[in-house]
Amino acid sequence: MKRVSQPKISMLNPELQIQCSSSHCQAFNAFESRFCKRCKTPVIKRYLWSIEPIIFDQEKSFDLREEELSSRLIGDRYFPLTDQIFLDTKPGSIPQIPEDLPSEIVTYLKLSAYSPHIPQVYGQLDGTDIWLLNYGTVPIKASGTLIHPQLIPSIEFFWSKATPQKQLNLLLQTAKLWKPLKNKGVASTLLKLPLLRVNGPFLQILQLEQDKETKPTLQQLGNTWSKLTTTASPTIQELLTELCLRLENRTIEDIGQVIILLNRALEIASQSQEYSAQIFARTDSGPNRENNEDAAYPISDSPKNISHNHKSLAIVCDGVGGHDGGEIASGETIEFLQSRISKLHFAKEHNNPEKILQQLITYINEANDSVNQRNDSEQRQERQRMGTTLVMTLARNHELYFTHVGDSRIYWITKTGCHQITTDDDLASREVRLGYAVYLDALQYPSAGALIQALGMRESATLHPNAERLVIDDDCLFLLCSDGLSDFDRIEQYWRSIALPVLNGKGDITKAVHRFVKLANERNGHDNVTIALVHYQVKSNPEVTPTPILWSQVESAIADSSIWSELNIIDDILPDTQYFAQEPELVILEKNARSKKSGFLSGKLIILGLLFLVGAGILVHLRSRENQENSSPTPENTLNLSPTFPEPDRSKEVISFPGMGRLK
Repeated sequence: MKRVSQPKISMLNPELQIQCSSSHCQAFNAFESRFCKRCKTPVIKRYLWSIEPIIFDQEKSFDLREEELSSRLIGDRYFPLTDQIFLDTKPGSIPQIPEDLPSEIVTYLKLSAYSPHIPQVYGQLDGTDIWLLNYGTVPIKASGTLIHPQLIPSIEFFWSKATPQKQLNLLLQTAKLWKPLKNKGVASTLLKLPLLRVNGPFLQILQLEQDKETKPTLQQLGNTWSKLTTTASPTIQELLTELCLRLENRTIEDIGQVIILLNRALEIASQSQEYSAQIFARTDSGPNRENNEDAAYPISDSPKNISHNHKSLAIVCDGVGGHDGGEIASGETIEFLQSRISKLHFAKEHNNPEKILQQLITYINEANDSVNQRNDSEQRQERQRMGTTLVMTLARNHELYFTHVGDSRIYWITKTGCHQITTDDDLASREVRLGYAVYLDALQYPSAGALIQALGMRESATLHPNAERLVIDDDCLFLLCSDGLSDFDRIEQYWRSIALPVLNGKGDITKAVHRFVKLANERNGHDNVTIALVHYQVKSNPEVTPTPILWSQVESAIADSSIWSELNIIDDILPDTQYFAQEPELVILEKNARSKKSGFLSGKLIILGLLFLVGAGILVHLRSRENQENSSPTPENTLNLSPTFPEPDRSKEVISFPGMGRLK
């Protein structure tokens, strides 16, 4: 295991400057600046963790004396706060990424579908072979400095302060990671409490640890969890003690049973809480589009209020196929799904989230077939075929289910962070999932944003909707949006100033949505923009007095859910068996076809590739992610901009081709 050091964090150099992340600005700003002095884009403070610590001595090829720690940049870019925590002063630049990736890094890539539990590989520390990891947003103060000297608090630090619902949720997230990490030979990670961190609503892995010759067992997991029993909430202390005992004596030998028990315990614990929600959605054609191919639900003049014990549904669709195509597909998909889900009952499903997940997937497949059959009946071919992306959330009390197809996104926003919880169904993300490329490098490929699936293009047998379940244990926001807003990292840049006031009681959901639409139109402007914002609030239920949860209350859940097993349980996070995580059958473009310097295929290779590609297979929606950004906006808090818009992408094109290998 690599050393995980936690030295005292160094003081920030008062002369430290951060480069603007806008590719057409890149002005340097004082660290304390909130907005770029030139283009007024929010200044990003991106903190990273190195898998190996820097050794501060002259025997190593990299020489940095400890007394220089707080005054010297590494590679003219990374500011070291400790020997493993670094601030990237050039967050808009591509980091150092070698052509050949070591096997330990490939493991991170192949587990990237489990983000944000698994950190994203960022690149290498300049001038070294030490790899850096990115955790999305980490808790920082208003000044931009870290709240926790550990970067993200460990589960041991956080545990005793957590509610019983939060404690159960952290154990549940750990249990659901057991199988995928074991399949990749890194389940030992879950046996090391210092490697388990708590970043807002998520259990987040600090770094992965390779399994030894002796494979980790559930018996060892029980032993690890037993270290948390003494500081567990009295509500779950007896339950956790019994669970650990049964894991250690091998009475329980199936991780599926552990998940069932924890889900049942969470249902009991959540009865002491009341859950309510507000939903507000807007769609706009944007300044450069004559028609709007997007659609959303629910659309109304005021927020929709959802009370305790009632379902809340939000949907965003981004149409594919041009005028009279994409808008039909997106509108019909929302109408179809809303009609079906309005009849979905949660009663007696409390012990079996699998049924709800499977039902949602069935509805999506039916919606897909409806649009696909219309394409066939109207004899639409190739680029004339209509389709749509989809993001959807459905919640009732402590459970939130979300599904997605395509590159529209969902972000989970809390008071301490903003986390993208969907992974785009595009070629760049597919390269990462197959272990071929680091994401920031894959984004440089031609057609990196081309979709590998969209709803309605082909029969449902070729569609693989992503469906997951989350547990809500605190106030939060879910932001569903089309890429008209998410392009150019606008959410990462502006969530604090637009969304955070809603959670802090200083803003309302309606104004936040309107500001996001205004932001998308003025800072992007190249596409339609659609947003649904869901504000969940959790408070104590005055009619329920929390009491200790007994083993007898949860043990019967296993017998009641006999259809669950470790083999057929639907993981709440994307399972390895999904299409994108499988090796493709046909490799068209080989590794060495890409120039490392240019990041583009030669024209001949593109033409050759298209000759093979056009015809049959997976439908791809080409999304142009133009590099041109506006140059002279005014401050974000007014959003009164006179921008130079990025070149708008033209009507959305669809190309049909077989599964691809490395897109190099």
